[in-house]
Amino acid sequence: MLSELFAALKAMDFKKANKILGSVDFLDVLINPWVIAVIAIVCVVLAIRRGLAAVVTFLSFPALMVLFQQTVQGSKAVELEYSVTGLLIFVGGFLAIAGINIYLHFVR
Repeated sequence: MLSELFAALKAMDFKKANKILGSVDFLDVLINPWVIAVIAIVCVVLAIRRGLAAVVTFLSFPALMVLFQQTVQGSKAVELEYSVTGLLIFVGGFLAIAGINIYLHFVR
């Protein structure tokens, strides 16, 4: 799958790249032991270097992927039929993650 994605990106075929990325289940990627090991190693290195804001930012990306997959991606985007509760959960989760990042980067 990675070779197909790289080939599509080299050929500047963004429709094919989007189709390949759309078929990826990010929850399966996030529960892969190798991905968890890499995330843990990066977080330990950043924590040792006293980069709390960097750790929070680094962990925000998987949190946003899980939030997006659980709320928006399961709905029918073609017909724009979003449930109100899913949309509110997505907006609330995004605001919470963004608020934590803004606090750690600018206010603190």
